[in-house]
Amino acid sequence: MMKHMFYSILILLLIPTIGFAQGELSEGFKADKKIIESEKTFTSADLITPVMLQADNPQNYSAGFLSPIGNRAGYAFLSSALIPGLGQAANENWIRAGVFLAIEAASIYFAIDYQNRGRRGERNYENWADQNWSVVQYANWLIEYHDVHGISNPHIEDLRGMLAGSQASFDTSVDWQLVDLSLLRRVERNSPYITTDDLTANNFSHVLPDYGSQQYYELIAKYYQYQAGWRDYHQFHDQLGHTNGLFNRRYFIERNGAFASTMFWDGVDRAQQFNDEYRTGGNFKMLLIANHVFSAFDAYFTVRLKQNRLNATPGIMPGRQISMNYNF
Repeated sequence: MMKHMFYSILILLLIPTIGFAQGELSEGFKADKKIIESEKTFTSADLITPVMLQADNPQNYSAGFLSPIGNRAGYAFLSSALIPGLGQAANENWIRAGVFLAIEAASIYFAIDYQNRGRRGERNYENWADQNWSVVQYANWLIEYHDVHGISNPHIEDLRGMLAGSQASFDTSVDWQLVDLSLLRRVERNSPYITTDDLTANNFSHVLPDYGSQQYYELIAKYYQYQAGWRDYHQFHDQLGHTNGLFNRRYFIERNGAFASTMFWDGVDRAQQFNDEYRTGGNFKMLLIANHVFSAFDAYFTVRLKQNRLNATPGIMPGRQISMNYNF
């Protein structure tokens, strides 16, 4: 297809040149006739100069669009940097031109496709998380966590008074009206990790980000301190047997995530999936850039190699001889 297009353009460019060449040829015949009439004898050597000069006349060549690209390394580089495969097509390297063009098309398609997949996956995860993670349930667990372990925290009573026994509705428009995020963060900064191995741990490593932010959705399905905010947390611990005398086990943090509920891990998987799709889209963007770079340098070195293999310079030397200079 590309080859046919190239030749079509070339033919269109040659049409005016053919008419011009016919006129020149007619005038040449008239001049030759005068020479024959005025000269009795001539040799074949007399034809060398006009023939070679005529061949060297730039008017006898088509100034096609692809001609400078195919013969000038700089033009070949720039053309393939803009449109991968164009410099190769100008040098009639159709297979390589097709490969670069195919990579270009595939890279654009998959970069956009995976970017859209990632965006859809991210929106779906956020909508799902809004329905299944509650800041009120997390805050209530945090209060009970302090009570069970007897943790001294200067802000815990303020948090208790703010909630006043409110229960999670798992409706963000309702739950987020009940919690002062700045107060919750002060409580978090003064809350130590209490783990099942009874080893000393530092205070919570993170504070809850603003609702709706990218970090908010990332952290609630990444760090175990937020595991208690998921809808199925208490049901999950009931299934683990953390009832009656073992009820308070749900107020410990297991370092390997064993006390994190199924929804927590579902959130991890969902976030991982759309992040993988974003990364794949980013990889195709890198391939797109690399394709432009490789195509540009390939076109550049193709022209330079062609010039180095044979740089033929026809000329007329004394004694009417033809010399050909080869550079390797």
